[in-house]
Amino acid sequence: SAAFSPTCARHGVGGLEPGSFYAGSDGGPVFRCKTSHSRSRSRTTREFRDKLRDSGVAPPMYSPVKQTHDGHKGATHAVCVNPHDARVFATCGGDGALRVYTRYASGGVVSATPAPGALFAASWSPTRPALIACGGVGGRVCLYDLTATGGEDVQPTEQFRACDAGTDVQAIAFNSALPEYLATADARFVRVWELGAGLTTERAGERRVIDAIAGAETAAEAAAALDAAKASRR
Repeated sequence: SAAFSPTCARHGVGGLEPGSFYAGSDGGPVFRCKTSHSRSRSRTTREFRDKLRDSGVAPPMYSPVKQTHDGHKGATHAVCVNPHDARVFATCGGDGALRVYTRYASGGVVSATPAPGALFAASWSPTRPALIACGGVGGRVCLYDLTATGGEDVQPTEQFRACDAGTDVQAIAFNSALPEYLATADARFVRVWELGAGLTTERAGERRVIDAIAGAETAAEAAAALDAAKASRR
C-alpha cells in the first residue's frame, strides 16, 4: 500500500488460496495479499523490459493487495493464521488489542484488550483450535480460550507475567511437538512455560466453535457463537 509500511507478515493462507499471505502495517490496517497473478512473473518482467525499451513507458504493475481489513489504532505488530482453520486469523497491535478476523469480513469479529499498553506477539495453539496467546508491555502474557470467554466481554482465561523485571514480551510461540510448552522471549531471555492439560487438550465441539467464527460476518454473529459455546460448558 502506498499509504502504509509493512510491519509484519504471515503466510499460511495457502490452504484456501495458494500464494496468499497477510501483512500488518504501521497505520493499523491488515492486508490480504497474493504473490501470483493471472500473468506469470516471467511474462510481466519481459513485457516491462520490452515496453521500457520500445517506448519508455512502463506497463501496468500488479498490486499484491487483494483485501483490506480494518485494523488497529496504531501499528499492527503481529498477525497469525489459525492452523486448524485458515479462514480465521488474529492480530495484535500498539493499541493493546487482540483481534480475531474471518477470511471475508473486513472488520474484526472478536476483540479483547487485556490491559493498557501495546501487544507485540500472538500465536494460536497447535492442539487447541480455539486457544490463542498474546504477549506485550510489562511482560504480561494472556491466553484466551474462545470456548470459555463468551462474546460480549472477552477476558483472558489465564494470564501471568513472563518477567519479574517487567521486560516487554516480543515473541511468543507454542511447541507443536510438545504442546504442553509455551515459549516467550523478551530483550534478554527466552523462557519456556509448562501449560496445564486444560490448555493443551482439545475440547469437545471446539472445532465447531472455530467453524462458527469463520462463518461470522459481523462481531454480533461471532459473539453469539462464543456465548453459545460458553453456555454449553455450564
